[in-house]
Amino acid sequence: MLSGFIIAIALVLGGLAVMRFGIFQIRKFKKGETKVSKKISEQIAFVVFFIIILGLIIYSVNDLLFS
Repeated sequence: MLSGFIIAIALVLGGLAVMRFGIFQIRKFKKGETKVSKKISEQIAFVVFFIIILGLIIYSVNDLLFS
């Protein structure tokens, strides 16, 4: 029980850290410090990664609230 709770908290904190990193990248992009390549394969990889992170966050929160 306690190990599951620790894993869920770690997943939530990891997801929040990834989202915070994304916010920093968006701010840099808006300032013009980061250039974005327009390759479709990179965009698809980013979307897949983003969906995985969101899924892990939802799974962790669901596990914390309804277990």
